[in-house]
Amino acid sequence: MSQMRDIRRGAMVAVFGLFFLSGFSALVLQVVWMRELSLLFGATAQAAAATLAAFFLGLAAGSAYWGRHSRRIARPLRAYALLEVGVVAAGLGYFLLAPAFTAQYGTLYSHVAEPAPGLLQAIKLLLALVLLSPAAFFMGGTLPVLSAWLVRHPAALGRLVPLLYGVNTAGAAIGALSAAFLLPPLLGYDGSYLLALTLAGGIALTAWWLSGRRSAQVLDPVQESAPRVTPGAVTEAVLSQAWLRGLAFLSGFVALALEVLWTRMFAQVLQNSVYSYAVILVVFLLALAAGSFVAGWLARHRLPAPPTLVVLLCTAALFVALTPQLFFRLTDGLGYLGAGQDWGGYLRSLGWAAVVVLAGPTLVLGVVFPYLWRAAEVGARSPGEQVGGLLALNTLGAIAGSLAAGFLLLEWLGLWRSIQWLAGLYLAAPALLATRAAAPPARVRGRRVQAPAPTMVLAPVLGFLLLLSALDAGRLPVVRTDPLRRAESLLEVREGGAGTVAVVRRGEHLGIKVDNHYTLGSTRGHGLQQRQAHFPLLLHPAPKRVFFLGMGTGITAGAALAHPVEEVVVAELLGDVIELAARYFRPYANGLFEDPRVRLLAEDGRHHLSAAGATYDVIVGDLFVPWKRGNAALYSLEHFQHVAERLAPGGLFAQWVPLYQVTEQELGTIARTFTEVFPDVTLWRGDFLPEGPIVALVGRLHAQPLDAAALLSRAQALRAGTGSDDPGGPQHSVLPDPDTPPLLLYYAGNLGRATGLLADYPLNTDDRPRLQFSAARAQRDEAAGRRGWLVGEPLIDLFRRLLAAAPIADDPYLAHLGPKQREAVSAGLDIFAARLADKRGDAAGAQALLARATRALAADAPAEPDPARLRRDLEALRAERDAAIEALEQRIERLQDG
Repeated sequence: MSQMRDIRRGAMVAVFGLFFLSGFSALVLQVVWMRELSLLFGATAQAAAATLAAFFLGLAAGSAYWGRHSRRIARPLRAYALLEVGVVAAGLGYFLLAPAFTAQYGTLYSHVAEPAPGLLQAIKLLLALVLLSPAAFFMGGTLPVLSAWLVRHPAALGRLVPLLYGVNTAGAAIGALSAAFLLPPLLGYDGSYLLALTLAGGIALTAWWLSGRRSAQVLDPVQESAPRVTPGAVTEAVLSQAWLRGLAFLSGFVALALEVLWTRMFAQVLQNSVYSYAVILVVFLLALAAGSFVAGWLARHRLPAPPTLVVLLCTAALFVALTPQLFFRLTDGLGYLGAGQDWGGYLRSLGWAAVVVLAGPTLVLGVVFPYLWRAAEVGARSPGEQVGGLLALNTLGAIAGSLAAGFLLLEWLGLWRSIQWLAGLYLAAPALLATRAAAPPARVRGRRVQAPAPTMVLAPVLGFLLLLSALDAGRLPVVRTDPLRRAESLLEVREGGAGTVAVVRRGEHLGIKVDNHYTLGSTRGHGLQQRQAHFPLLLHPAPKRVFFLGMGTGITAGAALAHPVEEVVVAELLGDVIELAARYFRPYANGLFEDPRVRLLAEDGRHHLSAAGATYDVIVGDLFVPWKRGNAALYSLEHFQHVAERLAPGGLFAQWVPLYQVTEQELGTIARTFTEVFPDVTLWRGDFLPEGPIVALVGRLHAQPLDAAALLSRAQALRAGTGSDDPGGPQHSVLPDPDTPPLLLYYAGNLGRATGLLADYPLNTDDRPRLQFSAARAQRDEAAGRRGWLVGEPLIDLFRRLLAAAPIADDPYLAHLGPKQREAVSAGLDIFAARLADKRGDAAGAQALLARATRALAADAPAEPDPARLRRDLEALRAERDAAIEALEQRIERLQDG
């Protein structure tokens, strides 16, 4: 007998190990699917919801179907092997179907997006169902089928199935960790996907081999030790099937709704990179797995199920209600988490915060659903059918919970009230359960049952009293402001499925914040934001149709209306940003929200460009911080290719890059990827702020030399039309030549002629988004002082290397310019360097650089320029610096307020 039990135990360990690997591979597949479909459907909250719903619907259908049919499966372990084969086949089918769907999706989008956005969402859901549901359907059947193999007596249901469920969830947690930190950086997303499918195939082969061994076919030992019940004995209260189903649905609803809300909660204080979200997900999944193990432990102690569930539900509710206050205290009132820490320190701070805030409530939440299998032991269903039915309802509840949290609760109640409401929902269940859930004394399968004690109702009542008093989270602020140091006040906040958007007044200026610490724009940088539109439009000979990828405050896109354009299309991912910008920034946006030439889209700009068929003369990409989650896709090879396809003949694409958030490594990757698509690429400075600069990569598909006369004429007409002295950039007294456009002072060089500088940098692609991983680490290294952004002397050195690799005299882009006009380029670099020298207190060095710029541009200038004039030039430079300081501060605030 002892030897037989050892054989059985060995088979069970092997199957548990396979199910752990099954959870690992399933999570990796899910991560890849969600990411790939976000690139196809767009990164909007609605598109993500459609994708997630399709996947979960497939899981629910598979759980219900295979659960019902499990009693007729003679060899469950072999059936499990076939289910894994089905996952592999469906996963390979995704590879075949996805390209075909991608080819046809653009046609659907062009015809449906504007006249029927609701229909487009339905189409996305349908496409996601076709792509994901087959594999999810097979995944959903694995737990019910394995339960039918593992559990040969109902008394083992609550003891063994939670362990199986927990092992699978733990595997999913490790899969989430690997899918963020290990596999894509090493293998790319396609390689990670194939590895997961290969692993699923290996699981299938191993399970098939085990199914033929005698050790895998013997009955579970629990059959011999199952408790015997004397007929007529009074036993514990039992739950009806209706209550089991209701609690299964409720458990899924609350758990996934809280995952959405807690993720949003942490987004207010995090770097918000792919790594940050992965750490939170891993802690969440590990705590759920631990909860499953606790459920199995409770089942072994044969506690009465209804009162145990009452205690679990009340405890979970109170733990959930504590999370807002605990989180608020831990982050010192929504302060930036891990400010000043390096990469390792940041991850430790984030992991610790996630464990402290989430591990306790998630663990208790994770006990509730698996413990229902203990409460279901006296039911009439077979083990596989009972497991599959409850798992399907739990999954349906998860769909409803995630959708409700993202699209209803956040908008109706806000973050804190939504968490409090879910805690109240969990308290309502035990209140009803304690009074109505148990059947009256009767016979169920030959056993008498009795109701739980009425005193159990006191626990939820006390919970409600605490929820409405000491644990009331509704008074906590959603956005951190600093009224004393920065004279900051909150004007309005919107909480929605895609983010928390707030309008903040700081002194005399207004700004828009997303998720508390990321500033989209401010009125203090009005002039600099306008230049982001003026420069690209001035560089095109006759721009008529313009597309802006990203809107922010609307100041940049509004500046385009000062040009003779016929249509301006602006895509902004967050609809709340558009609404709040229209309400508060209308006076600064040059008619953007009233002009009939403007079309504002609450849409993922990359998605719109790739799917719609329209072409544009000028496309402008906003300043996208590379480490922010999802932004790496806006610097990818595939995105640049989509942009190139949407350029009209002679069109240009200007992608602005925030060098105050980019190392030389990241800029090299962006520029290398950019030049891979656009053969003609020039680099332009956006300002003379060497400590907080921005640059624009301007790409064309065909070389087009600069026409200085036309540029000067258009700039003068623009200046006269706007009434501004400086619509395209400041004037400088070092430009005595009236035929030299001031814009030439901002020209940094011809990258298309200096590709040798970029040869050693890798490409950033959708499959291998190197920027997504490297930029997040660089941001933390810079915060800790270990690396520096591409500013100051390193940036000036880069500009000099660029001019050395592509000399001004041989630059085909400047072919139509005279020698003196070309000298404006080197003079601009000297002015840029003079600003840095002056900032560092080197007035003599700044004057020397300005003197060289003057000599380069003025043919009749004396060998030694007039000192008084140099002082005036230096004072003018300082005045321009002072006017731009607030704009620089606004840019730096995009990193963090901490």
